[in-house]
Amino acid sequence: MSLTNSPKVSLSQWLPLAIVFAVVYFFSMNGLGALPALAINFLLKEKIGLAPEQLAYFQAITLLAWVVKPLWGMISDLFPLFGSRRKSYLVLSSLFAAVCWLILSFTSAYTTTLLLVFITLIYMAYAFQDVVTDGLMVETGQPLNMTGQFQSIQWTAVYIAMILTALAGGQVADFAQKGTLSYSALFLLTALFPTLTAIVAFFMIKEPARTRPGEKAVVSLREIFRHPGIWVLSFFLFLWNFSPSFGAPFFYYMVDTLGFSGSFLGALQAIASGGMLLGSILYGFFFAKIPLKKFLFFSVLLGVAATLSYFVYFMPGITSQPFLLRGIALTMNFFLGIASAVIFLALLNLAARTSPQYAGGTVFALLMSFYNFGQMGSSALGGFLFPLVGLKTLIVVSAVCSLFVLFLLPYLPIEKD
Repeated sequence: MSLTNSPKVSLSQWLPLAIVFAVVYFFSMNGLGALPALAINFLLKEKIGLAPEQLAYFQAITLLAWVVKPLWGMISDLFPLFGSRRKSYLVLSSLFAAVCWLILSFTSAYTTTLLLVFITLIYMAYAFQDVVTDGLMVETGQPLNMTGQFQSIQWTAVYIAMILTALAGGQVADFAQKGTLSYSALFLLTALFPTLTAIVAFFMIKEPARTRPGEKAVVSLREIFRHPGIWVLSFFLFLWNFSPSFGAPFFYYMVDTLGFSGSFLGALQAIASGGMLLGSILYGFFFAKIPLKKFLFFSVLLGVAATLSYFVYFMPGITSQPFLLRGIALTMNFFLGIASAVIFLALLNLAARTSPQYAGGTVFALLMSFYNFGQMGSSALGGFLFPLVGLKTLIVVSAVCSLFVLFLLPYLPIEKD
């Protein structure tokens, strides 16, 4: 695979790239790497005894690893390692994640601090891996005018992995709670996934030998801080995600009030992932062709409607009709999955199209770090508000706050489609 720029789009140019992106994302933290996520939530809730707001703070802290993504992007863009800007960093960050999972697998007693430290380190490695892959996507996708298509391929692979992970993850969570499966064995299995990523990256990625940063990369980085449009877009992505999250409190509500088991929560994630898979395919074939600014406007309204739809779980008598409740939950999660996928891919395409080609890793990471910072703030703000206002009011506040991003939409630096 050559990372040279060419105005022509041929199968030999985009297919090897598509395979690399698909494989790396399939084993990423959003894919099979998330296998122990539900089990860890139950570990923190049932074994360690965290309250909903404490779990929200825990999740917010671990997201800090994704906020510093620009640092990883600058390192990758400006300091080639072993003659490459992408391959070497992708291999090393993947191996670091594998080592951290291995250390957890050899631990017998789990505490909040131990899990917080190592999961944050693992997320940091995954964030570095993500930055490197995104940089590769930007610098190869822009010349081919295929950033939207590459994003669709990446996340289609993720959603396929998410379906498999959700189906297995719910059962894994139940087994771990019952003691049938040890957390040590689970973490040992998870260490295999970043190891496979490192192997794929080592053998499949080919790039020109580099011993020093390119002049164009340095110039592009200087221009970042002089470009007001970059900062408008950064704040837009931050504000998009900053509406207070109710994810952690709703997890407790589903388990304690609705009576959902780990296996059924896994089924919900699987059906949502199926919706995401369909959404990513629809975006790649249809929605990517819609003028981006117009699509983002309707995406905001769609997001508000999706948030308010959670009130269906509070209908009087719903808990006394378990068959109806589970049918509603499965149906809702499928359509919420479609909506979340097309919205997220539109945001990724927006960030990719704005990133300069020769410093793609840094700029794309900068933009997505604002997105992740909004998510981190959202989780922390939700954890703060939940004890004060309760779950229902928190959902309404989240929906209303989502509308604020519309004020920035006219100022986004989007070239005419």
